Amino acid sequence: MRIAKQLLLLSILSFSFVMANANNKNNGKAGEPSINGNVNDADSKKPVQGVTVSISGKGQEKKELTTDASGNFKANQLNPGEVTIILEKKGYRTFKKEGVIIREGVSLKLTLDIEEAGNDDSGVFHPLLRMMDGF
Repeated sequence: MRIAKQLLLLSILSFSFVMANANNKNNGKAGEPSINGNVNDADSKKPVQGVTVSISGKGQEKKELTTDASGNFKANQLNPGEVTIILEKKGYRTFKKEGVIIREGVSLKLTLDIEEAGNDDSGVFHPLLRMMDGF
């Protein structure tokens, strides 16, 4: 009876090892570079849905994704190398992040903030505004 238990235990362990090994080989192509990202509003820090995320670079096929309701996106099957990430959404300023390095076998996690476009006049020169400074 004791030998039967040992054989059963050995069979279960062997089966578990085989299944774990099979899962590792089929689970998203081991060693495949990817970017997991999250896009938030720069002021409120809340996730922004519907942001177009463009990833491009030398030797890289351009990828375009859209953030989900939680502001998340995932880009798989990337080639190692340097990429540029551009975020675009109506009502927000275009955001550009250059020099992002993709490495073989690494899943990169990014959190990016995007600013609302708003009516910011701080960088605008207007002669009437200059004249009213004295009042």
